[in-house]
Amino acid sequence: MPRPVTKVELIAAANTQFDKLWQQIDSLTEAEQNAAFHFDEDFLHKQKEAHWRRDKNLRDVLVHLYEWHQLLLSWIRANLSGTPQPNNPPF
Repeated sequence: MPRPVTKVELIAAANTQFDKLWQQIDSLTEAEQNAAFHFDEDFLHKQKEAHWRRDKNLRDVLVHLYEWHQLLLSWIRANLSGTPQPNNPPF
């Protein structure tokens, strides 16, 4: 899928990917949805991003995603209300 270049394309791509996320989650059994992630220590050692050690299960990943959404919405609301935010938000 090519990178979106318009607002309409961006919204469509976001909705498509969000739907894929839920389809993937829905395809898991309840036990799989509640299971802890198991990463090889060698793999974890090579990863620079904190989320590889922080996110221990699907719930953690979904909470992380939710918090990013809240941050984005807060940034948008601030800009729309006349309180400009940096051009490059922290995400």
